[in-house]
Amino acid sequence: MADERDADGLAGRADETGQLLVRSGIEIGRTLQAMQSAGDTLSAELASEEHLFITRLLQIDAQNGTMSIGWSESKEANALILEMQSVAFRANHEGLHFRFIADHPREASFGSRSVIQLSLPRAMLAVQRRALPRYTVPPAIPLRCEIILGPMSFDALVVDVSLGGIGAIVYDPSIRLDPGMTIPRAKILLPPHAPVLAALEVRHIQTVTDADGTVIKRAGCRFIAPSAGIEALVRLFVAAVEAAPV
Repeated sequence: MADERDADGLAGRADETGQLLVRSGIEIGRTLQAMQSAGDTLSAELASEEHLFITRLLQIDAQNGTMSIGWSESKEANALILEMQSVAFRANHEGLHFRFIADHPREASFGSRSVIQLSLPRAMLAVQRRALPRYTVPPAIPLRCEIILGPMSFDALVVDVSLGGIGAIVYDPSIRLDPGMTIPRAKILLPPHAPVLAALEVRHIQTVTDADGTVIKRAGCRFIAPSAGIEALVRLFVAAVEAAPV
């Protein structure tokens, strides 16, 4: 029966679109428990694109129908979450991209620490990340990423992109990025549209030599906190690709 399968079995049961809607409370609880054990990053969709809410699961209480999460580093984002009736979350786990809604965020205690507690989601949408289309960025389309790391900031070119994450960025080899590094504030820019704030995780790094002998760094990244703004930007980018001359 579906209720007796663990979260890792979801990948084999997505339909031909690469999507699976999970409604079993037992399976939702197990999936969330697996995310918690793996330390997966959870992001929330906010009405404001100026702030990011990034956190991790701390406790899944199936008996009381609640889950507890940590506060984000942004006080403004925390305040926005507590004002919401329902919160749309996203997470990547075991090759799947998950989306779900949890209701009634409120401040609570978990042991000796303050947390945000919400009702467990009633459904989860799981999407195979390989089912999300990925696009190569043509040279004629100036898709850039402005990266801020503490006191340092630099520009990188985005060379391919998907809703599952920025496929790759290229940047100056004098800048050091390491696999596993989190970039909490990156601005994705597609002129003339407004920039969109995102958080990225660096997955792997390569040193590449261009045909003219120029050495560059290439980092494979993924979105930690994709948002409605990112989706809208990717749609604008796809439209620009389709309209660009061959």
